[in-house]
Amino acid sequence: MLLFLSILFLPLGLAEEYRAPAGVRPAIRRPGAESILPGGKIIAPLGRQFITGPGPFGLAVSPNGKTLITTNGGPGKHTLTVIQRTDASRWQSQTLEPWKVEKEKDDDEDWLSVFMGIAFDGDKSIYASEGNSGRVRLVDVKTGAKKHLFRLNQNGFNDSYSGDLAFDEKRGLLYVVDQANFRLVVIDTKHKKVVSSLRVGRMPFAVALSPDGKRVYVTNTGMFEYKTLPGADPKNPIRTGLAFPPFGFPSPAAMDGVRRPSASGDEIDVPGLGDPNVPESNSVAFINVEDPSSPKLEGFARTGLPFGERSMGGSSPSGVLATADRLFVSNAHNDTITVLHPVSRKVIQEIQIRIPGLENLRGVLPIGMAVHAASNWLLVAEAGINAVGVIDIASGKVLGHIPAAWFPTKLVIDRDNVLVANAKGHGTGPNAAREGHTTRTFQADLRRGVLQMFPLPGASDLPAFTAKVMANNGFQKARTNPLPLPAEIRHVVVIVKENRTYDEVLGDIASASNGPAAGVWDLARFGAAGVVSQNRGKELKQRLSLRGINITPNHHALAARFAFSDNFYADSEMSVDGHHWLVGSYPNPWVETTIMAGKQKDFRMPTSAPGRLRNIGSNSSVHPDDQLEAGTLWHHLERHGIPFRNYGEGFELASVDEGPGLKPTGARFFINVPMPDPLYRNTARDYPQYNMNIPDQFRANQFIADVNKLFVDGGQPFPRLTFIVKIMARFY
Repeated sequence: MLLFLSILFLPLGLAEEYRAPAGVRPAIRRPGAESILPGGKIIAPLGRQFITGPGPFGLAVSPNGKTLITTNGGPGKHTLTVIQRTDASRWQSQTLEPWKVEKEKDDDEDWLSVFMGIAFDGDKSIYASEGNSGRVRLVDVKTGAKKHLFRLNQNGFNDSYSGDLAFDEKRGLLYVVDQANFRLVVIDTKHKKVVSSLRVGRMPFAVALSPDGKRVYVTNTGMFEYKTLPGADPKNPIRTGLAFPPFGFPSPAAMDGVRRPSASGDEIDVPGLGDPNVPESNSVAFINVEDPSSPKLEGFARTGLPFGERSMGGSSPSGVLATADRLFVSNAHNDTITVLHPVSRKVIQEIQIRIPGLENLRGVLPIGMAVHAASNWLLVAEAGINAVGVIDIASGKVLGHIPAAWFPTKLVIDRDNVLVANAKGHGTGPNAAREGHTTRTFQADLRRGVLQMFPLPGASDLPAFTAKVMANNGFQKARTNPLPLPAEIRHVVVIVKENRTYDEVLGDIASASNGPAAGVWDLARFGAAGVVSQNRGKELKQRLSLRGINITPNHHALAARFAFSDNFYADSEMSVDGHHWLVGSYPNPWVETTIMAGKQKDFRMPTSAPGRLRNIGSNSSVHPDDQLEAGTLWHHLERHGIPFRNYGEGFELASVDEGPGLKPTGARFFINVPMPDPLYRNTARDYPQYNMNIPDQFRANQFIADVNKLFVDGGQPFPRLTFIVKIMARFY
């Protein structure tokens, strides 16, 4: 993403060219060697590597150091990877699916979405959060059998989502983050009961326990607590929902609330969001647990940059680590580590992680951390640059970076060995050679993580490792200056297609007017000689299959008529992160864990759990909590005075209903969720978003009508950038 941001956010006149280190080489997956990622970055992780299940965001080591476990999120693959030492140098790996070993009578496998919370109880048992079921399971490491099941949905709480956890083995206390109910839950494991819970901040994420067991620290990555609209009824969306988000953020309406007509014409008092910088947002909660039956909130410490003049978003504190005299909090949006006093909540230090030559840019995305006491080093999982950062705690200086696999999330140091959980491993590589590739288009279905293991390097090793990280990310300036944009280009039109890959549609194009194209012909099932088959649903008695059909004649005509640049890739895996990348917004840890959890962080209504109103499921657009320090593409355009008009992008937000009969926008909203304000003010109100119940012919008609009204008959100058959403139907 930094490669993109180097163009997007540098001041005019200071642009320099940075190139993808892989050049024009395609993605390739080579565990144990160098891999090439879709965006052209290279990964070459240091040390030994063990393949895990998809999306590990949790990592734990047994007290004797002989067993390592990662938690792996879906879609549909919620597992634990167990790696055990068999002798001094040999390790054996196995995958546990504990929810298949011994099911509860009320188990619903689709509701289980482990991705983060894990802790050992001795050497043979582990606690693992189940996510969407709101439970924590005590599991036998060897067999995966259930030893006990702790339910968070009790004492008046429902719709819980069990996330990160910490275990105090001495007192037998388990501290679990309930992301949905914005609380910390305290479990007495000796008596096998929930003893208390305490409300913390907005969208709680990571948890840490002080070494003396007296305090628990919980990071809050959210900005707002969203509210339902008066009278909103998901069973009657056509009449009771809003056809468009109620306001843009920031704005007076977003702060204080506003009256808006529902689709039926009734006026609705939309609640305001309030101050984005309240203590509960983008902060860490300090909780005294000396009496576990009555935990006390001592206060909040906000970390990183507040929303305002210097930042268009929150800090997204995504990792927390406690030592006897310091508390470390990683601010994913700001590329900083806030160091706090663990009792007084005062800031001791603010450590900036910056890339030489690109200091004004962000994208390192620090998450998990670990301290090596002997060297006084802080190690940081730098998910955005596929590295482990090394920081001298005394000086706050970044000493260097160590190569990791794709998207490192969690770190543990055990007996001078560094263990790193990498959520996306070596990527997936091309799917053309895979059996059944024509139906396996979502890369998240194919993803596997990597557990990385290496001895802690010495200070003298860091320069060489750092140089490797810089080269693998493309952080070295090109030797030539960037070519100027052609003066003839005055307007840019972006047309976004959904649900299909380049090769599926255009892979059969061998060459264009400007040279050969790089596609895979046998993947072009929606090309000029495509395949249409009817194989959906078990009830079908026979299958209809047509071959050699010209499915996309318009696409191929456009490709033949104009200059053609083929086959570019971003790091996205599905709609959620794809639409963030598309508008210049690096998906933060909350968004990524939504994907890792198999889209199980679902929206629910009615609910008493405020986090369920923010959980986005498959919804794709940027929420205020996701906005980065520099904002989005829309903020960049407004900063530079570039007029734009948007048709359909950016309002597929939490709570959206995309059912039939919802023209013209294709949406109904039931909560006070906003759009980025520049986008809100420049989006057509009569053009639909990603609702597949609405044909593209309707979109074309609405687009033409809006252009005629504003720019032909209305006389307004045509915008420099026009952004248009279209749908590529889910053919089977």
